[in-house]
Amino acid sequence: MSTVLPTTPPTTAPSATRALRTTDPSRRLRRARRHGEVVDQHDRRALERAGWRTFLAYRENHVRAWDGTLLAVTPVWVAEAERADRAATARAAAQQVSAGTIDEAWALLRTRCAELDRRAAQAAARQRAMRPRAA
Repeated sequence: MSTVLPTTPPTTAPSATRALRTTDPSRRLRRARRHGEVVDQHDRRALERAGWRTFLAYRENHVRAWDGTLLAVTPVWVAEAERADRAATARAAAQQVSAGTIDEAWALLRTRCAELDRRAAQAAARQRAMRPRAA
């Protein structure tokens, strides 16, 4: 004679797809990032946080001999930044630099833009000092 034991329904873990579709952040599964390492351009991000619009272009300078034969190809990265604050047109400025690598171009551009910002702040301070004060 066989004895039949009462069975409880099997407990199943929620499927991964169901957990990902939920809107409750506590129920979402944490997944490892699948894409590659993030390549940061710290100088570019700093410029953009400071209110500059940035652009990057690539070109090659061809060095040729007198008879036209190609001797070397030099890569050149051109980084540009422009500030066009509509509220203060005195701060409107643009700067362009070129360098051999992307990082060098952004670093050089960041230093030049910082110099422009410093000059603009000095000019604004001079104008405020020259302004006649109300009695």
